[in-house]
Amino acid sequence: MMIDLKVKDFITQNAPVITSTTLLSDAVDKIEQSDQDSAVVVDNDQVVGILSERDCLKTLISSSYYCDGAPTVKEFMKSNVVTVNADDNIHDVAAKVISDTAGFCDQTCFPVMQNNVYVGLIGVKGLVEALNQYFKTCQAY
Repeated sequence: MMIDLKVKDFITQNAPVITSTTLLSDAVDKIEQSDQDSAVVVDNDQVVGILSERDCLKTLISSSYYCDGAPTVKEFMKSNVVTVNADDNIHDVAAKVISDTAGFCDQTCFPVMQNNVYVGLIGVKGLVEALNQYFKTCQAY
């Protein structure tokens, strides 16, 4: 019997939130101070992007080599962001991730929305933890 595991029960609420005008170096600091590998980019209360450590790495290699100016998040964030709803089923979201439905495979974390408001983040790691927790209860039967 499958339990209805909701995304909202497994979200990270302390994920870094930055704006598109944040300096890249400041964004990297925020990501590194958290336990996440990405930051959610929010402008005017709307999720407009995701900035991952991988995005930062590509930029930092070039910028640090040439000592180029002060780039902002907007230049390097992923702006085509797939979000999930807080009431979505964990199994359904995980299935979309592995089947690459609607670009899910391009992200390692997903902003979680409730009533069109950003409420947290769930990553692939969170999906694995949730499903493993459920799987352990199945093994007991």
